[in-house]
Amino acid sequence: MCAAIACRDTVAVIAQTATRPEATSRDDNLEPDRPDVTNGTHIVDVGLLQLEFGSIWTRARSAIHALGTPLTARVGLTDWIEVRLSGDGFLDVTDPTGHQDGFGNIQLGAKLRLWADPGGVPVLSILPVVNLPVASESKGLGSGQSDFTIAVLTGADVLAHAHVDVNYGIGRIGAGTGLPRFTQHLVSASGSAEVPGPVTPYVEGFWVSRQEPNGRPVVAIDGGAIYVISPRLALDGGVQVGLTEAAPPLAAFGGLSIVIGDVLGDHGVHARQREIARRRAARGGKSRP
Repeated sequence: MCAAIACRDTVAVIAQTATRPEATSRDDNLEPDRPDVTNGTHIVDVGLLQLEFGSIWTRARSAIHALGTPLTARVGLTDWIEVRLSGDGFLDVTDPTGHQDGFGNIQLGAKLRLWADPGGVPVLSILPVVNLPVASESKGLGSGQSDFTIAVLTGADVLAHAHVDVNYGIGRIGAGTGLPRFTQHLVSASGSAEVPGPVTPYVEGFWVSRQEPNGRPVVAIDGGAIYVISPRLALDGGVQVGLTEAAPPLAAFGGLSIVIGDVLGDHGVHARQREIARRRAARGGKSRP
């Protein structure tokens, strides 16, 4: 399996989302960090628990097929930081050596807002993550070593009905027990367009320097859509195509994002009310178009 900043089987090690569904207001709650590799700058509202989970099927070269079930839990602690717990979920891999399955690694991270526009929407955030090597190395589901990564996230509206997010990430990735870690870089960009109705389409491209010590660059593009059912529930899906030899030729993915409740009680409620009031005051009381 890939040990990487951006591997779709490992949710949000440094990456996973493209589009901020503009079908909802900025004062609404749900802006998922899936389905793509590029993370947005958005911080989950204070006190809310947001779950994002799905599945991904990958067809790699050398007769390798893999299925992953990634999951991420995000909680907003303040208007400038959220904490995150992610997991690869259950992995099922078939390659020329046989069939392996089991649970993947776990990631601990936090998204921190460094700079916001006058309306309170983050313009620049960072995402440090530690990948914990709980997956079985003997089964080939993990490296047996921890990974340390950090990504810089930014984004901007383009014209009246489009949005672009850009990430740069760097990490020290484990190559296996007893082997030295290697440095990995990620550059990704994702663009979405606001269209009539609840569906927000996106397209993305990304480059990963390598996924193993002597590996070659991974370049891929993907596209899909987020279907916003309500401010607290969204579905997503898409397809990825590899452009280099090191990239899997094809992957398909889909999932669900949901805000399931308030975990900080009155503190979270009052903090969200103050933040919404600040945003509206900065916009002169007008809703974002």
